[in-house]
Amino acid sequence: MNHMKRILGIGIALCLQIIIVLTCVEKMTFHLPYYEDQYFKNQVFDAVEMEPKELLFVTQEMLLYLQDKRETLDMKAQVNGVEKEFFNEKEKQHMKDVKNLFLVGYQIRRFSSILLVFSLLLLLLWQVPKWNDLLLKSIQWVTGSLLISIFVISLIIMMDFSRSFTIFHQIFFTNDLWLLDYETDWLIRMVPEPFFYDISVKIGTWILFILGLQWILTTFYFRKITRRRS
Repeated sequence: MNHMKRILGIGIALCLQIIIVLTCVEKMTFHLPYYEDQYFKNQVFDAVEMEPKELLFVTQEMLLYLQDKRETLDMKAQVNGVEKEFFNEKEKQHMKDVKNLFLVGYQIRRFSSILLVFSLLLLLLWQVPKWNDLLLKSIQWVTGSLLISIFVISLIIMMDFSRSFTIFHQIFFTNDLWLLDYETDWLIRMVPEPFFYDISVKIGTWILFILGLQWILTTFYFRKITRRRS
């Protein structure tokens, strides 16, 4: 039974970290003002030959599509003064693959939330003594391990971001549609590699900050309640 309780505690802690990580990715990815800042920083408005208002409208619709709030990426926009279909078929197929990744992420987060609540209820139903100790120690251990892992992985990625970016696509996509052409595909002009580097750093920083804060708080609280008992 004690072994089962430990597994349950670690499971709860893992579910919590999954929810935090995926939520950080979502909040950063779908924050429209961030795209506007990046477009100015990377001179994207000039690269796509579009007015800021027009490109931000396209971006907003693209983000709605990735959130499954829009059925297709069929849309027209003013490019260099001419109204035309913005995304070509290759871009649409690639973005469909990207959308599926986000949908899988939503499902994982939803399942993790349900599992977390169910596991907490089990702890209460079993009337586990000092269940808060069990949770605090589990969260402390899992968060600490995850912090070290993310920090090491982040260092490796930052050493050669281009190669890491390629490996990421090779792992998560089963086709080569992500290999876009600057001359024919507007998407690569909208979100060039510096954009992905910057957003990766910001997402990683937020995750490390939240997990680090969580580790500090759980450590502080665990020591506090331990001192009270002694």
